Amino acid sequence: MNQLIILSLSIISIFSCGQKSKKEGTNYTYFDKIQLDTKTKDPLIAVTNEEYLQYGSRVAYLNIKGDTIIPFGKYAYLGTDTLTHFANVIEFPKDSSYGRWIAIDRNQNTLYDIVSFDNGPDYFHEGLVRAKRNGKMGFADKYGQISIPCEYDFAWWFEDGKAKVTFDAREIRDKYDDHTRIESDEWFYIDKNGKEIK
Repeated sequence: MNQLIILSLSIISIFSCGQKSKKEGTNYTYFDKIQLDTKTKDPLIAVTNEEYLQYGSRVAYLNIKGDTIIPFGKYAYLGTDTLTHFANVIEFPKDSSYGRWIAIDRNQNTLYDIVSFDNGPDYFHEGLVRAKRNGKMGFADKYGQISIPCEYDFAWWFEDGKAKVTFDAREIRDKYDDHTRIESDEWFYIDKNGKEIK
């Protein structure tokens, strides 16, 4: 009897862990520059009207003359002290208390959604950072521009000139420590031009 119960629980856990998680799509509008001006303009400096500038603080961006370019009220701080080409910020919609992590340019155009890693924005690896648009992943460059289209279910960062990606990812949550892992039966590698490596 005990063996039958253990076998039944094993079968249930195999099927429940392997289920594909529901991916929610969005219809956000993103901004692409047709001609990218890579000349460094005067940087914008992050300031807060709270006691400390820390993740989640209300933030505004001022130019070097002290003029407010991006005013308080729409964004919270997400690690960008100096906006040269883009800034990582938390956007707070008027109808929600949940903040969306996005990259914006100095004109407040939304460039992409930020991929979270280790409780903060993802890091650059080999000159590129993972980015999301409408629920799909790709890569952005140091100017905040999408250099590899956001078309993958999941992408790992670049190492040795290649990144592991998939069009069919499953998110599996560990029932003991609430961590998640990504699995796929269709991983492949791409180069920095977004071409598949054979």
